[in-house]
Amino acid sequence: MNDSGFSYWLANLQVNWPMSFPKQIFLLFFFISGSTQVFGASFPVLPEVQVYHTVGSRGSNYSTGALGLSLHLYDEPTGPGRYLHLLALSIPVKTAAWKSRVGDLFLSENGTGFEIGVHDQWVSPSGKGATLSLRKIQWPKVRQGDTDTGEATSDILHMGWSWISGTPIITVWLMGLDIATLNLPHDRKLEMQFALGMRTAF
Repeated sequence: MNDSGFSYWLANLQVNWPMSFPKQIFLLFFFISGSTQVFGASFPVLPEVQVYHTVGSRGSNYSTGALGLSLHLYDEPTGPGRYLHLLALSIPVKTAAWKSRVGDLFLSENGTGFEIGVHDQWVSPSGKGATLSLRKIQWPKVRQGDTDTGEATSDILHMGWSWISGTPIITVWLMGLDIATLNLPHDRKLEMQFALGMRTAF
């Protein structure tokens, strides 16, 4: 699939948001399998670690640790290398001086989830990267004030960018712009989210 096809796929996904999470997964795999370069290739596996903080337009405020694997699918002849990544997500109840919050509700237990997506990594300029992924987060117990209100979930379309600062490589920064559907105990909200953090280098 060329760049114009990818752009059409992404635009179509955003226009038809929200959609069921299984449908999002199907569309993502359809995009990956649409490239014939994937088949018959070797697939080096690399560890991946991310740490980032998220704030949202509906009040969300939490930090996430992500651990998983990236599968190197192929390299474009004149472009980036493409990776498929699968990450396990963990969100603590409290980070440093602030309590984690999803929408206007606080966490009573740690949140967990997973992320699946594709990551493009350029050689020139060194460190430039872009990610398109889907996240599913489970919030086992949330509360409003001192009252537990039950469990919640978040379905997130993540668009991310990464770059390197320092020579030799010291830090790989990542920035995310996300569209999240918050399925709260007594409400359902659409939230724009912004994230900033760090990740491992490929």
